[in-house]
Amino acid sequence: MNNALRSLLQPIFIVLAVFLCCFQIYTTSGIFMVNSTLQRVAHLSIVLCLVFLFIPVSGKYKKEKHEPTIFVLFDICLAVLALAVAAYYFLNEVAIVERFAYVDPVEDIQILLGTILIVLVLEATRRTSGLPLVIVALCFIAYALFGANLPGPLAHTEISYEALIEQLFLLTEGIYGVAITAAATMIFAFVLFGSFLEVSTMSNLFIDLSCLLTKKTKGGPAKVSIFASALFGTISGSAQANVYGTGIFTIPLMKRVGYQPHFAGAVEACASTGGQLMPPIMGAAAFIMADVTGLGYLTIAKSALLPSILFYLSLYSMIHFEALKYNIGTMPEEEIPSKQSVISRLYYMLPLAFIIIVMVMGRSVNSAAFAGCLVIFLLSLFRKETRLTPPRLKDVAVCAARNTLMISSCCACAGIVVGIIGLTGGGFKLINLIMNFVDGNLFLLLVMLMITCFIVGMGVPTAPAYIIVSVLAAPAMIKLGVPVISAHMFCLYYAVLSTITPPVCMAAFSAAGIAESNAMRTGFTSVKLGAIAFIIPFFFVYQPELLFTGSVTEILSVVVTSVIGVIALTAGLQQYFAARCSIIESIILFASGLCLVYPGMFTDVIGVGGIIFIYAYQRYVKMRKNRME
Repeated sequence: MNNALRSLLQPIFIVLAVFLCCFQIYTTSGIFMVNSTLQRVAHLSIVLCLVFLFIPVSGKYKKEKHEPTIFVLFDICLAVLALAVAAYYFLNEVAIVERFAYVDPVEDIQILLGTILIVLVLEATRRTSGLPLVIVALCFIAYALFGANLPGPLAHTEISYEALIEQLFLLTEGIYGVAITAAATMIFAFVLFGSFLEVSTMSNLFIDLSCLLTKKTKGGPAKVSIFASALFGTISGSAQANVYGTGIFTIPLMKRVGYQPHFAGAVEACASTGGQLMPPIMGAAAFIMADVTGLGYLTIAKSALLPSILFYLSLYSMIHFEALKYNIGTMPEEEIPSKQSVISRLYYMLPLAFIIIVMVMGRSVNSAAFAGCLVIFLLSLFRKETRLTPPRLKDVAVCAARNTLMISSCCACAGIVVGIIGLTGGGFKLINLIMNFVDGNLFLLLVMLMITCFIVGMGVPTAPAYIIVSVLAAPAMIKLGVPVISAHMFCLYYAVLSTITPPVCMAAFSAAGIAESNAMRTGFTSVKLGAIAFIIPFFFVYQPELLFTGSVTEILSVVVTSVIGVIALTAGLQQYFAARCSIIESIILFASGLCLVYPGMFTDVIGVGGIIFIYAYQRYVKMRKNRME
């Protein structure tokens, strides 16, 4: 940065970044056993230090030309306070662990340090992800302190400030709870894995392979976006990061072949969002789900496979019918990499395959990720352009540290919300209100919870959005007989989709910036393109076989009918099938798609019949038109 004092902090940032990576490998690789609570405390304190050293008060990553010196000094003080909180925890760890929760008094120094930690977490969250999650956390803090005065069923017993600090700071139910645990273990391991791929440039293969696969298809660049975002998004774990990682290449290409700027941006936003649902790695929220449900990450990844395929199939079909309807061209020849070049680099995919094999063998997710990093390092040595020399290894550490700042800060902030929900019983009160309102109607419950997910997820990163929603919504669904995996996948899906849902749709806004299009128009176009994705969670609640639960015959039957149904739904929305569709034809196609996705042989027969009828009718009209010409 141009500010001399801030520039002096850059070497400290690099040292801390390298230390964080070494610390994480040491404590979470499975080779060494460490106290899990102290590991979380250390992780969060280092992350907070990095946030205050790297991100200015303005909350912008870009370099400040004229940053007041007082702001830099203020950030140094915040970083020191973060270390002081961790130092107290380390020095008094035995006393903190052995105290009787809710019985022993909270000391004045603990109240002071707990207050400082809450303020630091809120400020770090504001700088890394903006105000929405901070506002949510502040509302919950206000609810904890003043909710006893509320009228009606949302009121709770009076909670003192000391009790609040105890819950959020001294116990593992708040800031140092399940969310930061996932961020400090599984999530960081895969952030580091993604950084190895990025710095080694091996991730470029994903875009090149996508270009080669879609080179001769109508609207090719938009389809490149789908494949590239699915591949890249599964390691980036962030919709916005995915937009910038692949969108800077795909959006200009889409515009060149004839797509409108807002449509190009919407395609990239939707494709990037789906990357958080695509196995084998998925996004940060999937690791948290594995912790919360206790089902294991492989079970989560297996269950997410078919819904994520349906997500991308629906998006692919929407783009395909759009290209046919407006006769949009193929990929420019000069942009297509040679087949030999791509084939010669296919071994770059080995780290992903290795991770899957290691997890199937029963090793922990952390061990698999770190082993994958080692494989990338070894493979990088074969080519000069990918070789990870010591300076580039330093870049890996800096990249991993930078990419984990938002995730860990937001997970700590989400811990505030979860801790207060547990302390006040607010979640159970809300569930009872919703359950009384829906009166056992599962469909009405799902609609209400979907809306809740969108409200909570507005402007909030996926991981904390999922944490908050799953605490509130999943128990209500489970109470009505929905399987645990279906309930949590429902919450995850809509937490992910909130990034493309107006009025606050961060992935769409990011894509609009690259496409130079209207942000809200891009957001609403994203919703149209992802319309089928908004229905899919209802599918797997009513048809758990979509999550690979049930017999092989049932699963295969559901796979076939769902795939055909999704294509019919998209054809109806785009008003194009074998030819342009009238309103009546579109309605029949959409209804047929719903019948195929809804469980039951009778509805499947109706759905197939409707599709065959529309296809035959359009072919007949086309043949008749050709004869007349």
